[in-house]
Amino acid sequence: MNESTMSILLIVGLIVIFYFMLIRPQQKRMRQQMELMNNLRTGDEVMTSSGIYGTITEIEEETLLLEISDGVEVRVAKSAISRTFSAHEEPEEEPEEEPEEAKEEPGEEEEAEAAEEPEASEDTPEGKE
Repeated sequence: MNESTMSILLIVGLIVIFYFMLIRPQQKRMRQQMELMNNLRTGDEVMTSSGIYGTITEIEEETLLLEISDGVEVRVAKSAISRTFSAHEEPEEEPEEEPEEAKEEPGEEEEAEAAEEPEASEDTPEGKE
């Protein structure tokens, strides 16, 4: 192959890589955002792109009213909605469990209590015998 053919193949290869790495994922995100905006309903719990949680009270052409607290409504652009939560689905929260390493074993508690008892018994009349 000559240099011009290699150059053309390199350019075509870069365009293909550019398409699959940048353009296609962006189109997918845009499609998901459009689907999200089209499926918004009054009463949906949503989160805006700025992290404000609220409930939709009114939907207009390009905006919606979002109740963020009792009696407090703000008007936001539909495109600012980043997530929705249905009435039976809560925002995902990780369980707050202590790591196993942080949990004390029962033997450790007994040892700690035993270490404290001699000090306490010295103050009592029985400990001074």
